[in-house]
Order: sequence, then structure tokens, then C-alpha cells
Amino acid sequence: MLFVAQTYLAGLLEPDSPQYLAAHPEAQGSAFYDTVEASIGHWLHLLVAVSKAVGAAFAALAGQAAAGRLIFAMARDGRLPRPLARIDSRTGVPFGALLVAATITLAAAVWSASRSDGLDQLTSVVNVGALSAFVLLHASVVGWYAVRHGSRAWLPHLLMPGVGTAVIVWVLVAASHTAQIVGAAWLALGLGVWALERAR
Repeated sequence: MLFVAQTYLAGLLEPDSPQYLAAHPEAQGSAFYDTVEASIGHWLHLLVAVSKAVGAAFAALAGQAAAGRLIFAMARDGRLPRPLARIDSRTGVPFGALLVAATITLAAAVWSASRSDGLDQLTSVVNVGALSAFVLLHASVVGWYAVRHGSRAWLPHLLMPGVGTAVIVWVLVAASHTAQIVGAAWLALGLGVWALERAR
């Protein structure tokens, strides 16, 4: 509710028209800050920008730690190279896994910073990855309940996952071409690793 109210208020106070923002994608990233500056003042623009930067830094640290732990756990379970499962004896941190996660993040950041549409492309790639995972999640509901256990509860185990999948696929089709290629490559890689695991 707070997000809806905040977005509605920002829409009312936005100095640029939706048509202008659609025609100038580079202005979309700073639209909220421009609204704050035009409506209240430069001091609040700076305050919001600093708080946003600090919040993003802590979110990035949490994301890095989560990615490193995920890589560590997959290596520990034998799904990634074993050296990534090593833990530093002094700190108890999976240093190698964190370094791999940081390297991937750095490469993505440098790639997106080198393009004029880099932020849009990077956001689209991240969204495609998350949405692809949600498609598989919906498929797992159907597979687990309807196929494996023969559930006859069609609304929660067939219809809702089907509608969810249809909406997500529609969004995936509208994603950028680069994001679709990256998503397809990751899916192919994951299916290849899964097939090798099954073959063993």
C-alpha cells in the first residue's frame, strides 16, 4: 500500500509527461529524483540519493554473500568444482565462492556501464533469470501434485500454475533480445548439468 501511494504521488508530481519519459529512456532512471527536486527541493533530492546509495550498498553486500553461499553449497554437494567448497580456516568464509560471485558481478557491472542502455539490459537479464526460475517453480507444482501424486484439485495445482506460467512467459517474450539469449544459455547449461547428473 505504501508503494502504491508513493508511486501515485510521484506520478502526480512528475514534471515530465509519460510520453516524454517513453521517448527518452535515459530520463527514466532519474525520474523520481527529478520529481523530488522539482516538488520539494535540491536538499531532499540529495538526501534521497544518499539513502538510496547506502541502501543499495548493503543490499549488494547481502546479495554477494547469498550468491557466494549458494555457490559454496552447490560445490559442497558436488554440483560445482570442489575447490569452491573450501572455507577459510581463519574466517570461516567460503573465499573462493565469494570471489567467483564477485567476479561475475564485476563483469556484469563493467559490461552494463560500457553501454548506453546498460542498466536496462542488466535489469532485463536479471529479470529473465528470476522469471525463468518462477516458470520452473510453477511447473514443479504441476509435476509434484498433479502428475506425481494425481491430485484432482485443479484450481491450485493446474489452473493457477498455468495462469502464472502464461503471464510470466508473456513477460519473457517481451524482454530484451540480449536477456533472452543469456537466459536461454543459462537454461541450456543447467539442463546439461542436470542431464550429466542423471547419467551418473
